[in-house]
Amino acid sequence: MIILINANQENKSIVLYIGGLFNSDNSFVNNGQYDLQIAQMAIDEINLRNYDLFNGRYTLTLLSNNSKCDPIYAVDAFFHAIFRCPQLLFLIGTSCSNETKAVIQVADYYNLILFSHSTSFISQANQTYSTLVRLSVSDENYNDARVAFIKYNNWSHVAILHQDSIEYSLMMAKLAKRLNESNINVILTQSASMTNLTSALQTLREKKARIVFVNFDTSSRAIFFCEVYRTFTKSLRERYVWILTGNDYHLWNLSINNCTKQEIINSARGHIIIDSSYEIKPSLINPNRTAQQLQKHLHLNDHLDRQTLHAYDAIWVIALLIQASIKKQIEIEKFTYSSTDTRDQWLTLLEQIYFHGVSGPVSFRNRQRHAETLISQFQIDLTQQQQQQIQTIAEYSHVLGLNTKCSICQTLIWSGAIPVDTERSEVRRLVMNVVEIALITTSCILGLALAIFFLTFNIINRHQRYIKLSSPKLNNVMVLGAMHIHISILLFGLDEWFLDHNLLGHACMLRMFLFSGGFSLMFGSMFLKTLRVYRIFTSRNRPILHSKLLHDHHLLLICFILYGIDIIFMISWQIFDPNSAKITYGPIRRLNMDIIVLDEISYCDSKYRHKILPLIYIYKSLFLIMGGYLAAKTRHVHIAALNDSKFIVWSIYVVVLTSLFTFIVMILMKNLTTYVVICLIVIIMTSSILCLVFLPKVFILQNRHKSLHAVVSKDLVVDESRTRRLIIEISYYEKHRYAQLQNRELKAELIRLTHILHAVEQKLDAMSSNVTLALLPIAVHLASTCLHTSEVQLSVAASPSKINIESIKPSTEQINCLDNDSISSNNTLFHFDQTNLLSSQSSSLSDLNLSIALQSIDDVSSLPLSILDNEEYLSTDDVDDNKSLLYTPIQATSDNESVLYSRLPNELNIGTATFDSDLERID
Repeated sequence: MIILINANQENKSIVLYIGGLFNSDNSFVNNGQYDLQIAQMAIDEINLRNYDLFNGRYTLTLLSNNSKCDPIYAVDAFFHAIFRCPQLLFLIGTSCSNETKAVIQVADYYNLILFSHSTSFISQANQTYSTLVRLSVSDENYNDARVAFIKYNNWSHVAILHQDSIEYSLMMAKLAKRLNESNINVILTQSASMTNLTSALQTLREKKARIVFVNFDTSSRAIFFCEVYRTFTKSLRERYVWILTGNDYHLWNLSINNCTKQEIINSARGHIIIDSSYEIKPSLINPNRTAQQLQKHLHLNDHLDRQTLHAYDAIWVIALLIQASIKKQIEIEKFTYSSTDTRDQWLTLLEQIYFHGVSGPVSFRNRQRHAETLISQFQIDLTQQQQQQIQTIAEYSHVLGLNTKCSICQTLIWSGAIPVDTERSEVRRLVMNVVEIALITTSCILGLALAIFFLTFNIINRHQRYIKLSSPKLNNVMVLGAMHIHISILLFGLDEWFLDHNLLGHACMLRMFLFSGGFSLMFGSMFLKTLRVYRIFTSRNRPILHSKLLHDHHLLLICFILYGIDIIFMISWQIFDPNSAKITYGPIRRLNMDIIVLDEISYCDSKYRHKILPLIYIYKSLFLIMGGYLAAKTRHVHIAALNDSKFIVWSIYVVVLTSLFTFIVMILMKNLTTYVVICLIVIIMTSSILCLVFLPKVFILQNRHKSLHAVVSKDLVVDESRTRRLIIEISYYEKHRYAQLQNRELKAELIRLTHILHAVEQKLDAMSSNVTLALLPIAVHLASTCLHTSEVQLSVAASPSKINIESIKPSTEQINCLDNDSISSNNTLFHFDQTNLLSSQSSSLSDLNLSIALQSIDDVSSLPLSILDNEEYLSTDDVDDNKSLLYTPIQATSDNESVLYSRLPNELNIGTATFDSDLERID
């Protein structure tokens, strides 16, 4: 049906006809009728002002028809106007994009300019059809404002989710292109229908995008936010930013089945709205007309749709275009459907039109409306019973750019922190923090300080008998091994520096060498000491006692051979199978809703590392097995200064238990804390072993009267805690055994003095008979003095259960007598020597020989017993087959602890003893 509207029939002005296509049968909203009423209102206002606008030459008439939002009806209505109505000058319409597309294809053929007030038609149509002019701001017009808003918030990653249709796909493709040109990464462009909206949201979540441009028509937006509410949790919804186009919240259908109104509102809270700046200022062409006045004129309670306001402004654009044509002297009344030149002139004049309409500033560029853009936010006022408000937060213009400080701009409100543009995956290098490095460094320094203290103590007191018996040189090697281990742990704090300089592979090999070599030095020296004790007390033949195992330099050589094996092995490993830094990643952990962390762990690895390490573990385990065996075999040797078997057992316990604990920690704690705990365990283990070996020595030397009582040359029962003769009930056999040991000591002293006498006699035999006769009384007197000994006295108590055994000591008179005899003998020899030396100047050769003999006797008699003893012992070393050689006791003045060890069984007179016989009964 064609409606003919004539304005101001009384005037003789020329009537210009404008064709209109309006949708009067919209099933969703009844906008078509409002569009027609608003357009007619604009026609009436223009005709009332035709003298001001057109100098009274023209009046406007609107010829409208119902397009029914159907392309077929729209095209039929168009041809009806073309062939059944007067000549049309312009077209206005339509409400639906599909009918607009159909109409413009035929309108362009007839050179008719179509002013579309539709809000949903694609912007690309303007590039295809030269006669289409849009009153609604195209989606492409918002792209600059979108880019400016994204950059203002320092976002660089976005996603696009739009309705599944060709029009929306083309619009969003244009947006994606503009974003990429602005160096903003479009993570995802996803189309979705209402049936697969859930899967689209899940895809959006998997892509970790948080800033999302959403483009759905008005009827689908409530459904979209309902699905968002059902898909995302509250904490996750608050981290998303939904950016919509157009302020049409009042048109949402909130009465849907799946969600309540409040759920939809809560889900939509905080979303951003990009829209043109209409309803801000009154129209300059008609100051009395505003959007609110038009709403009252139509007796509406709700806001007018943008499309309706665009219809009003479209009529005014036509009026101003006619006015400009009059100024340009264009013969408007002569326009026909074939007037291409007139059409092009009008399109050129269209770029010069600018005014403030009811929908905001109106201007055109390339037939697109070029208007200011408003950026708003959907906020909920919690103080007013959760009242919903659309607050303007920024304005955008192509001249001034983004303005967040406009007069009507409000503060942008986020739920919590400012949202990030994507769920960030941070790869963090997992290294020890300052606290962990400080803890390990401090522990290593304390361990090194303790090791240096023990090393210094051992060097200073190396001449002490107690320290000498414990092999101070091997103890020094043990401390050096512990220092190796501490330094290897200390290098863990430099891992980050090694990584930065690509030296982690070499650092790993250095750490492994220090640890392996330190283990060899530490436990190797400890076990070799025990091996020497084992050989001394289990050897049945004398040559074994004087073998190379009894000398420190050979034992040290064995230690350094083990150390050299580690050096050669590690160098060969690094040459043929070099270690290098490898990277692995720990489990993903979430710091918050925006950040997930992936730990990057650097470690050392080689091709055959998993095969070589077990071999090293087995090789080092042999140390512990051998040490445990030697400790078990020497457990009955109770000379504390000599035997470290109990400390070896405790050390093995420490190593095994800490290794077991470390294995458990590695299983339960699979992070960097594992390394820290393991390092501390190794430091404590190493320091504990040093303390087990050295602290008893430190305590004994601090209490020197106790140490002298515990270690003397004649004391075979070396530890007071193990001397049970005076305080514990013992058997008759033990009493007899202790008496035998004491008797052996006295016999050994007697034998030593006999050797001295024999030495003197041998020198005297070489002299002349006269000298022999002269010196014989003196020698006999000296021998009788030295041979004065006491018999062993056994005092057995009457009670069979207790016994008190005491060493027989010479009386004071005997000691004085012995001393006087020795002094008198020496004086006699000295006097005899002086007398003969004075007369030797004129005597014969025999006299000279006599003087020499006297001097020799004087030298022999004046030598300390210890020196004679050592001289005798050394002379016997050269003759191993001398069966008549008897053993001498240990002297405290010897500087060679190897000699002390070799002579210890002689002192005990148990050189042929075994641990399964005699020594076990000594306990």
